[in-house]
This record gives sequence, structure tokens and C-alpha cells, in this order.
Amino acid sequence: MGTKATKEEFQYWQRQVESFKASGLTREAYSKKNRIQVYRLDYWRKKISRMDKTQEAISAVDWVPLKISNEPTERNSHIDLWVGPFRIEIKPGFDPKLLTELLQTMGAGC
Repeated sequence: MGTKATKEEFQYWQRQVESFKASGLTREAYSKKNRIQVYRLDYWRKKISRMDKTQEAISAVDWVPLKISNEPTERNSHIDLWVGPFRIEIKPGFDPKLLTELLQTMGAGC
């Protein structure tokens, strides 16, 4: 799949994957019963599983206190912020509101 899934498509497949897990059926039997292709079910099962693992990693993040200085910084200075598997490079002049929104979207709980 080369395009990004819509929110509705993602929710549809999330429901399908949960329903499949609860059904006790084989992948083939579930797919036939629900008129979906086995390979699509497999694709979404893997995709959702990876997303769940990423979210678990983000939830397990421990925050470290940071001392902020008002002293001028070097021109090429930056901070590497790691949130689970994600790296965010913060340079002087960054937008604090944008960073907060990004971290909240990632589930970092700030």
C-alpha cells in the first residue's frame, strides 16, 4: 500500500483484527466469512501489532529532568530528544507549542 490509510479505514481494520482474534477462526475462514482478502487481514494484523509495540515503548519512557539556561547558545547547537524509537532534533528558535503538540500526539504525556 503506497497511500496513507484514512482514520476510517484504520478503524475498520482495527475492528476486523480484534474481531478475528476473538473469533477463534483461521485466517482463511474468517476472511471468507467476512468477504475480505487474507493478505489484507495479514497486512493489517502486522501493521497494528507494530503500532501497538511502538505505543508500549513510548508509554514506558521515563522523563529526565532538564535544566534550561538563558545563556546564549552556539549557532549550530541542538538537542536530540528521544521518545521511544523516535528522534526529534531541536534547534535554537524552535516553536515550543509545536513541540508540545508533537509530543502529545506521540503519547508522551506532557
